[in-house]
Amino acid sequence: MLLRVILLIIIGVAIYRFFGGKVPFLDKKEKSEVEKDFGNSIQGTSKCAYCGVYMTEDDALIYQRKAYCSNECLENHKKEK
Repeated sequence: MLLRVILLIIIGVAIYRFFGGKVPFLDKKEKSEVEKDFGNSIQGTSKCAYCGVYMTEDDALIYQRKAYCSNECLENHKKEK
């Protein structure tokens, strides 16, 4: 009797998933369409400590825990001190 109940549950879950249903503890959360399309292109930005221009964090030059957009801004900031 118990074996039949377990078998019916397994068959029910299989049919449910076949028609697009999601079982929370079996299926991982999928990324939304926006994250799929733009997930790799979204980057954090930083503001230049000297001129205020925004740039991606990959392009930023970090000096003494501050971000700079170019060597020129970095050198100008050093000269002011």
